[in-house]
Amino acid sequence: MKVNIKSIIIIFLVALLGSGLGTFGVMSMYNRDNKGNTGSSVVVNEVQYTNLEKSDYTKAIEKAYNTVVEIKCTVKSNISSGFFFFEQGSTTSVSSGSGVIISSDGYIVTNEHVIDGLVDESTLEVKAYNGQTYSAKVIGYDAKTDLALLKIDGQDLPYASFVDSGQLMLGQDVIAIGNPLGLGISCSNGIISALEKEIAINNVYMTVIQTNAAVNAGNSGGGLFDINGNLIGIVNAKKASNYTNTSVEGMGYAIPANTVTRIIEELMNNGYVKDRATLGVKAAANSFYYTGDGVLVTEVIEGSSAEKAGIQANDIITALDGQPVSTYADLVKLLESETVGDTVDISILRDGKAMTFKITLQDASR
Repeated sequence: MKVNIKSIIIIFLVALLGSGLGTFGVMSMYNRDNKGNTGSSVVVNEVQYTNLEKSDYTKAIEKAYNTVVEIKCTVKSNISSGFFFFEQGSTTSVSSGSGVIISSDGYIVTNEHVIDGLVDESTLEVKAYNGQTYSAKVIGYDAKTDLALLKIDGQDLPYASFVDSGQLMLGQDVIAIGNPLGLGISCSNGIISALEKEIAINNVYMTVIQTNAAVNAGNSGGGLFDINGNLIGIVNAKKASNYTNTSVEGMGYAIPANTVTRIIEELMNNGYVKDRATLGVKAAANSFYYTGDGVLVTEVIEGSSAEKAGIQANDIITALDGQPVSTYADLVKLLESETVGDTVDISILRDGKAMTFKITLQDASR
């Protein structure tokens, strides 16, 4: 076969020219589409989020979050055992806790133990959702239910809505909102693990809601909310190991809303809970002070029925109306069944000698 060199050269040149024109065309189109883009070419994959709907948790937190506040004050702390009370120590210290706004004009509910041992009301500060810090006043408190009512000067504040805690269900979704470790307001979620759980804190029996939502130091006084953002309880404790005194995860407790509303009404009206029978003495709640059977009287309140009856400090209460008293918890339970004005027989030991006194129970005062 004859090869025409001239024809081959012409075909090659035409092909080369076509290739150059094609390249030029492609580059022209690129430059036209990327006019003004002088940076390096980077391919970016555009991601479209398909789940932009607010979840039930998001909606609940939006409703409840701004109702929770940070609380800080200077206290003379007490030592607790058995259950982990969040803001306590052995000396004068700064107590950091939480609170929940319950009215637009600034009433706030928190735990009594957050302000227990308050050195001076001037040290009591509340930090709201907007970062504003308020001075607070103590309206009233109740150690028995571990609740306290504070007041700040505010208007049109966001506030929590209570629900009937008697209608709660086991396994119901909940959200804990508070000020853990004093680091600011944050949220955790879980379920109701137990209803009407009876626990003893410093030998005082309380009926509470148990949850596995994470709560830590500083959550005291914060809110436990339902999935609709309504307040179902005030967080006040978490379980601690009976052996190592370390906190246990997944066992937090909250005072039910029905208890909170009842006590807060009393505190708002009276500053304390009226018609609660008392002997008029201070007694040792911890075995650190007394290890035998009975309850050691550490102080007799001046002017009380106990003083008038002849009870003295260091007496050991062994029975009330014939019912044996082995521990402080026994005494508390027996007094709960009595009313103000009842006269009871108190059996004691004084220097090893058994004695009995009649005491007319008086109204516990602030």
